[in-house]
Amino acid sequence: MDTDYASLEPRVFATVAGDEGLKEIFNNDLDFYSHIAIKTEKLEGVSAHTKADNFLKKVDPVKRQTAKGYALGVPYGMSGYALAMSLGIDKKEGERLVQGYLEGFPQLKEWREKSRAFVKEHGFIQNKVGRIRHLPKAKEIYAMFGDKILDDWRFRKGIEADYGVDVVTALYRDYKNALNNVLNYQIQSYSASIVNRAALQINRKFHKENIKGQVIAQIHDQLICQVREEDVKRACEIVQDCMENTTKLDGVELIAIPEVAINFKEGH
Repeated sequence: MDTDYASLEPRVFATVAGDEGLKEIFNNDLDFYSHIAIKTEKLEGVSAHTKADNFLKKVDPVKRQTAKGYALGVPYGMSGYALAMSLGIDKKEGERLVQGYLEGFPQLKEWREKSRAFVKEHGFIQNKVGRIRHLPKAKEIYAMFGDKILDDWRFRKGIEADYGVDVVTALYRDYKNALNNVLNYQIQSYSASIVNRAALQINRKFHKENIKGQVIAQIHDQLICQVREEDVKRACEIVQDCMENTTKLDGVELIAIPEVAINFKEGH
């Protein structure tokens, strides 16, 4: 049995950020990248509904393809410069896309700002199920220099005489990484917890119902189970229920449909 979560990380960052526009994608069965592009670039006359005549992928596939380059990166803290380098576009265009994304999903923007403010004050962050990531350098560096160490290259140049070029470069890198890690940790660690909790619950229920089977592998957001053929119908019900309901997201449903095959090669 090969069961993969449908768009797990996007669903997780929609609920972690608490952004209603992101939740709308999954609750209204919209195309993820088309909706991101429409909101980011304020496109008119096009739709994110896959069956619509003006579906963005049909009308302007380049816009949708470009959205693939930033749809997940911006929630993780990608800057306009990094986006420009990634897409091979002008820096100002990269900054415009990041700004448009955050304006299109204001609650996502607010979550990014609050998360970064929290880690600057406390030096750690906690995900939705209680796992903690310690990021002490965010607090330490902010207490010493504030955001100037990140935002003002003249300020960094000015303190090189006191600290040395290598130290200032390391401070800049460590601070930037901490402010990005506080975002991606909340999404990626929560996604990992969802898969891990489901795997444990599947094995518990298999044992409880005397089903001779178990989770034998995890591949990213995918769980591979091995069961006897005569148990496969009930096992599919258990796996789907555990993966979709062991952890409940706020305002977004998890989707995990099992597929059955004789061996891993045919099922993957």
